[in-house]
Amino acid sequence: MRRSSLFWGSALILLSGLFLLKAIGVIQDDVLGYFWPLLLLLIGVWVLASAFLPRDTFVEEGQAFAIDLQGASEAKVEFNHGAGQIEIRAGAPSGQLMTGTKALSMDVSSKLVGGILEAEVNAGTTFVPFIGPSGGAWRFELNRDIPMTLEVSAGASNVSLDLSDLLVKYLSLEIGASSLRLTLPSRTESTFVEIEAGAANLEINVPEGVAARIRLKEGMTALKIDRARFPNLEGGIYQSADYHQAARRAELNIEAGAASVNIQ
Repeated sequence: MRRSSLFWGSALILLSGLFLLKAIGVIQDDVLGYFWPLLLLLIGVWVLASAFLPRDTFVEEGQAFAIDLQGASEAKVEFNHGAGQIEIRAGAPSGQLMTGTKALSMDVSSKLVGGILEAEVNAGTTFVPFIGPSGGAWRFELNRDIPMTLEVSAGASNVSLDLSDLLVKYLSLEIGASSLRLTLPSRTESTFVEIEAGAANLEINVPEGVAARIRLKEGMTALKIDRARFPNLEGGIYQSADYHQAARRAELNIEAGAASVNIQ
């Protein structure tokens, strides 16, 4: 059974039931005033059910895809992911920028612009919250040998980014009520990272041999950081002692709201 059919079917039954109650005079006010709180309640029940039911209770259909490099020397990759679980890592074969599995409602596109291959994975307006394939997460593998910029936007998601074997020069992350596990590149000379997070749990791993400079703009943030590796310079700035001399380094700007941040 497709979980998308079950979710939206439940939502339509809920909405039609409210219109019926209004038609017979039980509800006097605007139907939508009741619908939105009940929809949030439905999503909450959906999340709990997804956590306790076996993964194969519902299976979202997926289709394997691949994006060819088309002779590009550089890439710009963008993921727009509404909700659910997403994993990004190295592993695409030579000659391909990306491989993965997409839902029927996902839109995957690419174009070559002056030697730069621009690729986008968009969840789409009909993508259903908190669903995934039988394995539990949408997985995408990128080419380890091509320099790239990576932009990820996610809502209520579980996001896992293992960039340790990728040549990511710039990473932009915008996440809402999410859980993030991020491993920074270990092969790139210089990586710039920007993270904007809401009520999120952030776990960031800086590989050994990579120096880092971290600027943290804190909201209601619980911070845990390896201060032996990243001493506090001033305010919300932490930096490796050998940052300016390091062969490989990363600069991170993190703006977090009601978040928990763990950097090791």
